[in-house]
Amino acid sequence: MPTGNPSTFVKSFFAESIQAAMTRARLELGTDALLINSREAPPEARHLGKYEVVFGACSEPHPQQVPSAPPTPPAVNQAGVETLLRRVEKIRESLVRATASSVSAGCDKSGAVAQGLIRAGVEPALAREVEEAICQRVARRSVRRIGPRPATGSGAQNLLAEVAAEISSRFEVDSKIGRVTALVGPPGCGKTTTLVKLAIKQGRALSRPVYLISTDTHRIGGAEQLRAFATIVGAAFQAVESANALAQAIEAAPATALVLIDTAGYGAAMLHDLGGEVAAFLGRRQDIDTHLVLTASMRIEDLYNTARLYGAFRPAKLLFTKADEASSLAAVLCVAARRNKPVSFLCAGQSIPEDMEPATKEKVVETLVRQLPTVLGAAA
Repeated sequence: MPTGNPSTFVKSFFAESIQAAMTRARLELGTDALLINSREAPPEARHLGKYEVVFGACSEPHPQQVPSAPPTPPAVNQAGVETLLRRVEKIRESLVRATASSVSAGCDKSGAVAQGLIRAGVEPALAREVEEAICQRVARRSVRRIGPRPATGSGAQNLLAEVAAEISSRFEVDSKIGRVTALVGPPGCGKTTTLVKLAIKQGRALSRPVYLISTDTHRIGGAEQLRAFATIVGAAFQAVESANALAQAIEAAPATALVLIDTAGYGAAMLHDLGGEVAAFLGRRQDIDTHLVLTASMRIEDLYNTARLYGAFRPAKLLFTKADEASSLAAVLCVAARRNKPVSFLCAGQSIPEDMEPATKEKVVETLVRQLPTVLGAAA
């Protein structure tokens, strides 16, 4: 493709390996051609080959016949190479600016992406990290595809897609539960109701026997609610007062049973004294799938503090309740990203078992990017 100088050309070559693409480029452009860039082919060009290499040459390429034997390399014209390098660098800079302008339109507009995410409830530091990562990724695209390409959306639409992809990469989801699963979390977060939802959806609906165990024996009537639920859903129930009793109850359950453990909600002052034994037990039992239950509508700072306190239980996953009371699922993103834990389920109400669903990245991301078009438009 001709550039600003009619004697300088830049062209992309596609093949199943970088070496094969380079061979094609050398045959067509000659041995003086300069390698500018190599990368995996973009999705829209994947049908042409797995890899793309970009070469530059000082004269218009003429296809050559494949020789029967490798030609003898000509003497290197050092002055010509230096001239080509200077021209290629100017071309590279021009292409970088053209590529970045269509996607990163909001990156330099007073932090529009970060502002939109903060407005959606994301922690400011994390929002700025997301925006910076997007701008860096765009800047690394040093050469865009040469030749015909399918039409793309507007710069704002491309930017929204980049934001969604970056947010999605910041956390994981995992809705599988172990044969023995425990729920831990602060008072009032909805552990008992969530446990019953799991008993119905993961146990009774799949014709598995269910054993419900409660360690909430210090609070008056703490285990009675779960006992009543167990009777309704036809599950076995046992209340235990110590870690040793909990271990015995787990071992007594049939190997085919789904064992669900409900724990007491401990405040910061009571966590060490009353919850220390259970925390130590669950922390060392790697065969128990422990989920930390958090409220999606809580302030981010409070969630961080709670997650830190309940780190003593060594939870493997995060489960969020009261998602219907939150304007966005920013809390899910922030805690999952900062604690590096996958999200298992999202609960959005008291209805049993309807108001619980496996966590998906799409649901979390959608609640965060839906406000961005307005913010980006204002920054334009």
